[in-house]
Amino acid sequence: MVKRLKVIKKISKIDKVSDDFEKKINEPSVEMLDNSIVDPLKLVPTGSTTFNLECSGRIEGAFLLGKMVNLIGDSHAGKTLFGFTIFAECALLSRFDKYRFIYDDVEAANEFNLPYLFGDDCADRIEQNVRSKTIEDYNDNIARYLDDDRPFIHVLDSFDALTSEAAIDKDIENRKAREKGNKTKGDYGDGKPKAFAKFCSQRIQDLSDNGSILVIISQTRDNIGFGSMFTPKTRSGGRALKFYAFHEIWLACQKREKEGKRTIVTNVQAKITKNKLIGNHGESYFPILNDYGVDNLRSCINFLLDEGDWTGKPGAVNTKGFFDKHKNSKGKLVHPTLKQIICDIEDNNREDELFKLCQIAFDNIMQNLKPERKRKY
Repeated sequence: MVKRLKVIKKISKIDKVSDDFEKKINEPSVEMLDNSIVDPLKLVPTGSTTFNLECSGRIEGAFLLGKMVNLIGDSHAGKTLFGFTIFAECALLSRFDKYRFIYDDVEAANEFNLPYLFGDDCADRIEQNVRSKTIEDYNDNIARYLDDDRPFIHVLDSFDALTSEAAIDKDIENRKAREKGNKTKGDYGDGKPKAFAKFCSQRIQDLSDNGSILVIISQTRDNIGFGSMFTPKTRSGGRALKFYAFHEIWLACQKREKEGKRTIVTNVQAKITKNKLIGNHGESYFPILNDYGVDNLRSCINFLLDEGDWTGKPGAVNTKGFFDKHKNSKGKLVHPTLKQIICDIEDNNREDELFKLCQIAFDNIMQNLKPERKRKY
């Protein structure tokens, strides 16, 4: 009889945890209401829920339509993959049905199997028939897309590979001089920052009116001089690229996970150094899985573990009601592993539930960080 009462109490406790969890994910937090000024229907998803949250405070997307974004990263930090993932995520949403997906492969280096990684529908929509060579070409192409009136998502890969008409003229002049045996003239810059500043002043307002978005990929460069001790990395483009960018994000490779000698997972850190949308200069971490892409589920689970909403380790995760314990081979009740959680979420289509939990966790973090002060105005 005593044993039976213990079982009944245990079942009641499990039911209470499940009820509390259902209540938690179905009630919006206070911060979600406060952030209603950010219209989720105007946000561009990136394939990383935690990155979306750090950029916009919303799980629906990171970047605001009508703006320019600068994505800066080291080699192999997933910049190009990230650009294509944006296309793939937008292809899943009906609100982007009228949008053109334009990939400007300035580096002529894209060899991704697009249908395999991002789906046939997305691959069919990506336009790669126009490639800019100079900053002037880029300006003309964007102006032509804007004149078409159809909104678009444009990924430039990369800004560093663009040259300028001034640099081409200088190259021709120096080659002719060398052919004649004459000395070449000194290099006084390629004029690209100045040309890009002019581009921004001419196109940014039209971009906003059109509801399109520019994602400009940049390569990191080693900083030199006195400033290098404080900021070891920089990027080309002059001040205009930083000034006009609505978001500035730096991507860097962190710990790589291997099986044997081969890397199977690259963990990427995304550091937001400029955020005109909500002002948050946060950091996000997401794993890139070989032959798969951005592992959003694992990123969300790591986020909940890091913030303390869930506890445990990959071998046993206490999800606080998201998943019940199960019996192992010895008949003992144990928490699920990270791998079991991911499989169960995918098998039962529970992704949205997980994303909503991340939203609630982020909202609570932001709420706790608010100053306990009377409003000034």
